[in-house]
Amino acid sequence: MTNANNKLKLLLTDIFMMEEELYLDENGPEQIEGWDSLATVSMAVALQQEFGHHMTIEEVSEIHTIGDIKKYLRSKGVEL
Repeated sequence: MTNANNKLKLLLTDIFMMEEELYLDENGPEQIEGWDSLATVSMAVALQQEFGHHMTIEEVSEIHTIGDIKKYLRSKGVEL
């Protein structure tokens, strides 16, 4: 696991208050109890702070799974 992927995993497990076993690309709010609208906003802010990329409302609305978060970060040049 890359350093950036490890940072992302730690960030998401903290924000979504989830067990590490749930850190799977296909998981989203349906599988992760702590992933609600407030956690989504917190996630967008934390991604900006950690990786330096501001998410637009449109970009946030396209996030439905952990895999989508990774895809977004890769599109911004973050190697996961």
